[in-house]
Amino acid sequence: MKISQPLASKAAAALLLFFVFACGPSNKELIVGTWTGTDFSFEQTEGPDLADLVKGGEKLHINGKLILEQTGTYIISTADDVINGKGTWEIKGDEFTMIDEQDNEVVYEIIDLSEAEMTTLHEVKMETPLGNLAGKITLTYKK
Repeated sequence: MKISQPLASKAAAALLLFFVFACGPSNKELIVGTWTGTDFSFEQTEGPDLADLVKGGEKLHINGKLILEQTGTYIISTADDVINGKGTWEIKGDEFTMIDEQDNEVVYEIIDLSEAEMTTLHEVKMETPLGNLAGKITLTYKK
């Protein structure tokens, strides 16, 4: 039986893609390291306009560091190297979970992850003196 050239090319391409994805680094391998915050976006879905609160979150993130250790621990620091959080982390597929020292848990959806860049999305809800505030935060990092 003779295989046509287009079919053989497609089969070879499919096999190559399989090996690239099957043998490439896992999300856990990619996520370990020191990440620097490069972009911050907040999409508000509920509550009063609290622009200063949002700007404060952006200031903490931009040029701040997220250090994810192979051991499953993390440290978050500001651009001025002030520690802003510590705890443990885990990753399952595209879900990245961080639990701080006070047992507060945040689940991030990984939108993009490569050796050099990561983008996450997570929902936030908080009570403020002016009412409940809710929205989605997109964070971008470079390694």
